[in-house]
Amino acid sequence: PVNGSLASVGGKAQSLIRMIELNLPVPSGFVIPVEFFSNWFETIKKTDAWKAFLEADMHSQLRSSCDAIKAEATKLSFSKEQKDTVNTALSKFNHTGGLFAVRSSSPEEDLEGSSFAGGYETILGVTKEGIEQAVKKAFASCFDQRVAVYKKQDNFDFRNPKIAVAIQTQIASDVAGVGFSLNPVSNSY
Repeated sequence: PVNGSLASVGGKAQSLIRMIELNLPVPSGFVIPVEFFSNWFETIKKTDAWKAFLEADMHSQLRSSCDAIKAEATKLSFSKEQKDTVNTALSKFNHTGGLFAVRSSSPEEDLEGSSFAGGYETILGVTKEGIEQAVKKAFASCFDQRVAVYKKQDNFDFRNPKIAVAIQTQIASDVAGVGFSLNPVSNSY
């Protein structure tokens, strides 16, 4: 059971939860909340790469410092408790041999006045055995240069990153699309 608050599950997952509550046809899944990653953030914040990131010049050093933090993130592993939590959630799916979509969900995305569109990672075609690697990749995306630039330009707190991850069964679709309730360019109806 996950607290469905924006701070805990992020914008994308909160929207998915709302759609499920409205009985819309959304593939089944679960959310790994922000709190799940607190020990990973503590580990990252103790690295030299993190210190370099905080001091990086946005124009000349940001890419290399973001890449260094992402490299540190790929070294992380699920603790026994994290692994048990994810395996328990996965065991509820009769999805033998099926694939999953592992989708990042930030508390700072999909807000009024910010979107972070394309900044965070979605990993498609993930097997049960590949979940941990895909979760690490989604987690690491919160340190991507695109995200850091957007945060710095729009005065978001880049010193305290947060991310949640939604894991959904992946369906084979013939078509896909995006619907807008507002014109994304002019913000008019």
